[in-house]
Amino acid sequence: MEKRKQSYFRPDPRTWLLLCLLGIASILLVHSEIGGLCLFLGCLLIHLLSGNANKILPYMLYYIVFYGIGWAGVRLLDSSVAFSVSSMLSSIGIVGRKILIPLSFAAALAREPTGSLMAALQAMRFPKAVGIAASVVLRFFPTISGEYRAIRSSQRFRGIGVGVVHTLTHLPSTVEYILIPLILRTTKVAEELSASMTVRGVRFSGETISYRPIHFSRKDGALCVFMVLIASAVFVLEKDLLTKVK
Repeated sequence: MEKRKQSYFRPDPRTWLLLCLLGIASILLVHSEIGGLCLFLGCLLIHLLSGNANKILPYMLYYIVFYGIGWAGVRLLDSSVAFSVSSMLSSIGIVGRKILIPLSFAAALAREPTGSLMAALQAMRFPKAVGIAASVVLRFFPTISGEYRAIRSSQRFRGIGVGVVHTLTHLPSTVEYILIPLILRTTKVAEELSASMTVRGVRFSGETISYRPIHFSRKDGALCVFMVLIASAVFVLEKDLLTKVK
């Protein structure tokens, strides 16, 4: 029975790394609301073309939430609420929308298999220590996130409230029932990741290979060029508009 061909393009790990760096550079150059929205829409299109269509809706919801937080902060500037509170909300909204672009690419990079990631970094002539550190870090946070969800589910099953309101009104119990187990699991996860990396031969001094072939194709280059074109166009248009306003 023939294997079913992959129905979507799967980018090389180096593509996600380059897109993450381009995303960081773009959010540092673009400052307007419209420019940030254009960058975000371009980011969603890249995820759609790379087979991450299931991530588009969550990213849109995150963007709307952060936009609402920033809008609330701006509206509160005209009210009697303390200036520090409104400024904090505005800053959270702006920073949250900006970092969502590179973080989405970093999340896609974190979903890559460890062997593929290390082989890609070695192909880019990175020291092996950098590849090991990057692999451990990218695996650590998703694992801790899964442990946190497991702890919340366990506490909910026992009838202990874990909602936002309960967390804010019962901080001591939150520390006791969630944070302490999470800290204990953190040390355990670190040991498990260390053992896993050792079993996979990260200390091997030879060349690292991957079960899935590592190949930077023309489509990978096209995605990076597309991101560069979007960021450049938005930056130029934003600069022209500022010049006309002055």
